This record gives sequence, C-alpha cells and structure tokens, in this order.
Amino acid sequence: EMAAGCMELKRLGLASKPLIVVPKHLTMQMASEMQTLYPKASILLTTEADFEKHNRQRFISKIATGNYDAVIIGQSQFEKIPVSVERQKEFIEKEIEEIEKDVSELKKKNSEKWTIKQQEKMLKSLNAELKAMISDKNKDDIITFEQLGVDALFIDEAHSYKNLAFH
Repeated sequence: EMAAGCMELKRLGLASKPLIVVPKHLTMQMASEMQTLYPKASILLTTEADFEKHNRQRFISKIATGNYDAVIIGQSQFEKIPVSVERQKEFIEKEIEEIEKDVSELKKKNSEKWTIKQQEKMLKSLNAELKAMISDKNKDDIITFEQLGVDALFIDEAHSYKNLAFH
C-alpha cells in the first residue's frame, strides 16, 4: 500500500521525493516488494552501514541531492535525522504561547488549581528547553530533515508516535 501510494503521488505530480520509514529489519523486504511492483522505480535503500556515524552525513547528502522515486529507511535511522533548530524553536514558541493563553483563561474561570499547576509546570519545562536551545552554540554542519527535499512521508508502525506530548 505504501509503495503504491508513493508511486501514485509521484505519477500525479503531488510528490517528488517520498520517504518510506519502516522498522529496520523490514527495509530489504520493503525494497524488494517495491521493486517487484515497480521494476523501473529508482529506489534508495539505507543499510545499517549507511547510518554508522562516519557514513551518516554522506548518506543524508545522497538523499538530499538524489532524484529518487522513493527512499526507504529504517525507523531507528530516520530518528537520527535532525529537525532544524529554527523549526524546533518555532514549535516550542507556539506551544508556550498556547499554554500561556490557556493558563490565563483557566485563571479567569477559576478552574481547578491542579490543572493550572500542570499547565504552569509544562510552561516552565518548555521555557527551559527553549533557553537551552537558544544558548546552545554547538551548531553542527548537519543536513536537516527540511533540507532533504522530502515532500511525502510514509510511516509503518505509526503507533510508535501515538503517545507524543502535545498541547
């Protein structure tokens, strides 16, 4: 289904570089199935060696500069590709803004004190995370997810992301 969806997005011109994330032990199987369905497809498949520390940057560059019908990557490898600091800051700032608005509304309504305290605790944590991010001067020369050119993302085992915190 992911292979067909990926290639259909390419055919319709809705995606130019789809990324398929599967559990590490299924990358070869996914590539094999995709090659069976679409023998002429240009597929980039990651291997364990591609994401060893000394090879990672070169492989990520390959994703960014290549013209592939699909890139198949293991979930543990996908998680090693960083999101830009700017995007992280923007996300945290939006969360802080929403929580501050909610706290002020809760206080106006004289809501449960524990709810307000929970929100304030989350706010304090996010502010600390933002300060740490701003003060971090160790900027690596690493290609970020945004620079890969990926415009469609297929994730197998999406339940791995179901308990992420959000406000």
